[in-house]
Amino acid sequence: MFYFFITMKGMIIITIADEKEILEFFTDVMRQEGYAEENIKFSDSFKAAELLGKYYGMFGDRHQNEVSDVVIVDNIAEKIRKTQS
Repeated sequence: MFYFFITMKGMIIITIADEKEILEFFTDVMRQEGYAEENIKFSDSFKAAELLGKYYGMFGDRHQNEVSDVVIVDNIAEKIRKTQS
């Protein structure tokens, strides 16, 4: 998405949507909110949800719960001895 503005001197200034703006737009379309909520079809809402899901990596093999090994360190007795000394 981009917007362009014509200044008083006739110059054209183009601004490009940043990542946050695009994510907000997709979220508004998915929720059927925003400036054109009466024109948003279900298929558009569904597609916006799909694109957001792809952005966040919710589909496919990439979405995995990363679990690391738990290491229990039993050094309580050692710390008690050090504090009593």
